Amino acid sequence: MANKKTKTLNWTASEYIDHNRGASWYLALAAITTVFAAGFYIWTKDYFGTVTIVILGIIVGVVARWKPNDIKYELSSQGLNVGDKLYPYSSFKSFSVLHEGDLSSLMLMPTKRFMPPITVFFDEQDEDNLVSIIEDHLPLEERSVDRVDRLSRRLRL
Repeated sequence: MANKKTKTLNWTASEYIDHNRGASWYLALAAITTVFAAGFYIWTKDYFGTVTIVILGIIVGVVARWKPNDIKYELSSQGLNVGDKLYPYSSFKSFSVLHEGDLSSLMLMPTKRFMPPITVFFDEQDEDNLVSIIEDHLPLEERSVDRVDRLSRRLRL
């Protein structure tokens, strides 16, 4: 059995969930953008704001076509390495393991007020090893997937 201080876990995962968006998703985006832009123009008669809404709709459509990168992760006694960046355990106050459907993710809650939580996807078979390494350094906090994440997954953003 390996010493707990030398345990590490390495894996590669997508940086975010890649949704398959068909032509109907892009048509819905165009329709929603058009309705918002027209409604804004009718309400305010402001060209700048109307054009801004159209440009934002185009940006969302372009960004939605991007594919996620595969990132290498390593969980060790020092902390979590995401690519080349090390996040030491001292940067976090707790962790949670989230399950939604067939997706499993690790969420690290930061100690700094304006730092966003770090979310990392992993294979379900690695969960026991992952938890055994990280629970030596951080407390486990029961948490569920928040409303914003649920909504973005339903909208396939």
